[in-house]
Amino acid sequence: MASFRHRKKTKINLKSRLKKKVEESPPWVQNLLNYVELPPTDVILRRLFLFAFMGGWSIMNSAESGPAFQVAISLAACIYFLNEKTKSLGRAFIIGFGALVVGWVCGSVLVPNIPSMLLHPTWTLELLTSLVVYLFLFLSCTFLK
Repeated sequence: MASFRHRKKTKINLKSRLKKKVEESPPWVQNLLNYVELPPTDVILRRLFLFAFMGGWSIMNSAESGPAFQVAISLAACIYFLNEKTKSLGRAFIIGFGALVVGWVCGSVLVPNIPSMLLHPTWTLELLTSLVVYLFLFLSCTFLK
């Protein structure tokens, strides 16, 4: 029993170390971390599947039309998930549209900087930007409180 207690005592406990680091961090970092949560793995996987499906659907229909319909469905799903979590439709709309705008801006800035030889020739700027938007919508509805 004594050897067990000794092994348990000397074991590195990452959870307590991270807690200690967060407690020692500046107040603005603590406030920022209060807006983030880690949901159960099954919730993460279901939402990841939904947004990956939307991305795949957008890629499959990229030659026919733009991904506006898929982005609208993804935005509605994001707002639904956020409303379910926050119980406030207004806050869900603000976070959802904020994620859409931030994703679209980041996609519009980042995508043109990708070398064209790395991309599929039929993929348009709008399609690639919508893929970035799906990522931002997934992150916001899954990990934000």
